[in-house]
Amino acid sequence: MKGCDFSMGIYTEKRDQLIEKIKGLEKRIASDTAKKKTLGDKLKEVSRLAMAEKYNCKPRELNEIITSEHSLLQKLRASGLSDDELLKLVGSGNAKNEKSNTSDLAADFGQQMSFSEKANPYED
Repeated sequence: MKGCDFSMGIYTEKRDQLIEKIKGLEKRIASDTAKKKTLGDKLKEVSRLAMAEKYNCKPRELNEIITSEHSLLQKLRASGLSDDELLKLVGSGNAKNEKSNTSDLAADFGQQMSFSEKANPYED
């Protein structure tokens, strides 16, 4: 019977240690979560200041600019313009349209420019 009491004491002690470790981790998680929220708030503010700097305006004017541009965009969409048409209006296509088609350069420009008279400058 003493062997059973001894092993129960070991497991009870291990269980108590694990509970304490879990409590410690929960405290760290709560602390880290609070720090993460604080850093997230700072990131939002810095991003906002960067955007104001990009648009050369004061941070408090930024909301008005964003709101007015969004309203204008919604009106244009409501009038029947697609996003592709809107991009064409402002002179900027989407990334897919901006990529040049380089697959037919040889057909468009003929043979590659060379300083040699030969079609293949590496042949003898």
